[in-house]
Amino acid sequence: MSFPRAFGRMDGRVALVTGASSGIGAAIARLFLDKGARVHAVARREDAMRSELGEEAVREGRCVLHPLDVSDSGQMTLLGAQLAASDPIDTYVAAAGYNIPDRRVAQLTVEAWDQLIATNLNGPLYLLLSTLDQLRASNGDFVAISSVTAAWPDHAGAAYGASKAGLLALARAVGIDEHGNGVRVTSVLPGVVDTPILDKRPIPPARELRDWMVQPGDVAEAVLTAVTLPARANIAELTIVATRLQAMGDTQAANPVLPPSLRSGAERNPPA
Repeated sequence: MSFPRAFGRMDGRVALVTGASSGIGAAIARLFLDKGARVHAVARREDAMRSELGEEAVREGRCVLHPLDVSDSGQMTLLGAQLAASDPIDTYVAAAGYNIPDRRVAQLTVEAWDQLIATNLNGPLYLLLSTLDQLRASNGDFVAISSVTAAWPDHAGAAYGASKAGLLALARAVGIDEHGNGVRVTSVLPGVVDTPILDKRPIPPARELRDWMVQPGDVAEAVLTAVTLPARANIAELTIVATRLQAMGDTQAANPVLPPSLRSGAERNPPA
């Protein structure tokens, strides 16, 4: 099985995107649809996926909704088998993510830890195991949406950081195991991104600050670049941070301080 490769285009490709009901996952699914792919969208909330991705795309069959829980290994195994039989994928983006407000290590419960690891780390693995043969057959792409907290611990919390560090390690290991089979693996490590997950922070950031953060569409554009490069090239890891708020190794502040010029009105409108 093969598919056409054209930089910035997804015509003829079949993508599987988790976390497609909001934030980064929804932005990636929308962009893939816009660029010509058929998208299998996975999230627990079907109504939210319909709202984010559009009834027209669903009605036309360009977007297939799967209201499933990625932390359920049985559901993910069955989904992989169904896709293999009816609509094999060539691109898998693991973008489902979860965090909790009470995230300091002394606040953690065993139940909260288990849920975070199940969603952020186990889920990507379950679906990868059930679709790996499809990615091998198509010389396809596996994209893991990790976080800068995987490399630079911050205020996202111990459980979230551990889950994202585990996802980064998993992706690196998959790259070692599968690059000879033509499977490209890309880890994307965003800094602060303006998504609904920020609402779960102990102190959610103000809108003034969120406007200057990386936006979900920015991450989606980065993913599109990675999966539409010529097959000979692989962006193995990609860190994306907010230009005015963060830099490599300077991502530990939960709510970075806006430079004075951005607060005084000199540059009131964030750049596109």
